[in-house]
Amino acid sequence: MIGKIFPKSAGSFKNRIRYIFGCTKHDHEISGIRTISFNTMSRDPLPGVLQGNESDLSEMIREFDQVETLRRFAIDSEKAIKPVFHAMMSLRPGESLTTPQWRQAVTKYMTDLGFDESNQYVAVMHQDKDHQHVHIVANRIRLDDTFSMVKDSNERSISLESVSGIEDGFNLSKAPKPKDTWGVSISHAELQASIRDNDLPLKHKMIAKIAGAIEATNQAQGDMFTFTRLLRKQKVYINLTLNEDGQPKGISFEFDGKHISGRQLKRSRLTWHKLITQEGINYDPETISELQDEIARRDSEEQERARIYYYEFIAVSGRRRKPIYIKFTARDYEVQKMIKEILELIDAIFDALFKPQECRLKRKYIEYVPGQQLNISDELELAI
Repeated sequence: MIGKIFPKSAGSFKNRIRYIFGCTKHDHEISGIRTISFNTMSRDPLPGVLQGNESDLSEMIREFDQVETLRRFAIDSEKAIKPVFHAMMSLRPGESLTTPQWRQAVTKYMTDLGFDESNQYVAVMHQDKDHQHVHIVANRIRLDDTFSMVKDSNERSISLESVSGIEDGFNLSKAPKPKDTWGVSISHAELQASIRDNDLPLKHKMIAKIAGAIEATNQAQGDMFTFTRLLRKQKVYINLTLNEDGQPKGISFEFDGKHISGRQLKRSRLTWHKLITQEGINYDPETISELQDEIARRDSEEQERARIYYYEFIAVSGRRRKPIYIKFTARDYEVQKMIKEILELIDAIFDALFKPQECRLKRKYIEYVPGQQLNISDELELAI
């Protein structure tokens, strides 16, 4: 079973409640909808919805929305709140629970997260072929004299533990915990884009590269310097956010010109704290200056990769010939051998029609750095 908590929201419950009762477009097929449980005064709206009548649904939405108005009058507070809670519990394909079992699972899950009988909620099951999942929409405002809010601190770790208990209670397959896997959910929009572009979403490519660098660093018993260099080889660069003491408190990753924080990528494994405590990437606070220098090496290496050289060869004969240019980068370590073999090939085919302009030890070269003017010189000597 997988438990997922969606981002909370302010305002009306209308969109969430209409969604779970199948009144709005879904990104998956729905072969069946079943109301699991609810605690509102209004009736179960599903029978009416299935007949095209949303009057009971509107009444349930109105009941949910009234609580925030009552709270505002009762405590006279202008503080912005997000009362709309939406979660989902999803079984693996082939597994199923009966309605009473789902009701028990929902009760345990909500109780573990701090909700009680004073919090309005409604739970609806969607059947997608052989895949069952239940949506829960709840009001975080308690309908009592206090109108207090259900706290959401550590709710994701609590959710994981609650789901694990439900799995044990109903003998369901155990889902791997986030710290044990690099799996990251993909939205419907990301999935469609990846199909259209025939490529993985950027976020998933970044995680794959970072995960490989972590594993390689651990195998080499390396440290944060090793990790930085391994990432750089894959054109992934890191940026650190420092605290008042000049020590890292956050980390972000850059790939293909896009920046994503470790927390956004996978906060259970890729924050600065998780990297050095959970993932085993060693870091000595005394080396922060040297580490910053290592991170900054990216700029010089990128510039060197962009530098391009051209060899220029001019035909020596009675007729004027256009120059021949051979391009190579600064990192083509075999370039001299390559040029020599090309010259030998030209000599063999054209009977020495083409010759170097001055001698074999001196070549005119043109150096081009993107964004700068061409630099032409006759002074470079290259032994061939």
